Amino acid sequence: MTTTAEAAFEQELESFRTEEETAQQHFFAYLSVRELAASNHDVLEAMNATPLFWLTTHHAMLLSAFIGLGRIFDQQSSHNIDRLMTVASKDLTVFSKGALAKRKQRAGLSIKEARIYVSDACEPMARDFRALRKEISAQRAIYDARYRGVRDKVFAHNEIFDLTAANQLLANTRVDEMKALFGFLSALYDALWQLFHN
Repeated sequence: MTTTAEAAFEQELESFRTEEETAQQHFFAYLSVRELAASNHDVLEAMNATPLFWLTTHHAMLLSAFIGLGRIFDQQSSHNIDRLMTVASKDLTVFSKGALAKRKQRAGLSIKEARIYVSDACEPMARDFRALRKEISAQRAIYDARYRGVRDKVFAHNEIFDLTAANQLLANTRVDEMKALFGFLSALYDALWQLFHN
């Protein structure tokens, strides 16, 4: 039987996965379409046949990526990266070998098979979650410095109507930096999923 702590962690992890993957998909779709148009004249010509559609699509993909990042890092929202870490670190027995063995038994392993499976499993400690929180703080600092303003003032709320001012905010962003942010979020999800399942 799944414990309340396990259910809460699974729910937060799935919420995080959904936000992270959706934002990442929109961001990389945005980059892919732009790269394809820049590298293939026929594609660019076809896009120029319906420019309003493609301007709208580009804007929607970028907007969705920024809004998704905001929901992940925003400390005011109900389900965010901090909530995930709070739930994950609240009851470390969720990640114990005993709890993992029970999950594996529910998945169909015998008691003996489950015991063997978890024999060399990692049991995280409070210091491991403190280290993760420290890295999350470093990633949030990057988000706050360059991306929060774009999300808050351009995409989420119409605080900046002047195109020049909006472009100045966007000029501070870096594609490689956003890729790295998404890479971190994806790696965090994978690490927590593996801790719980393996």
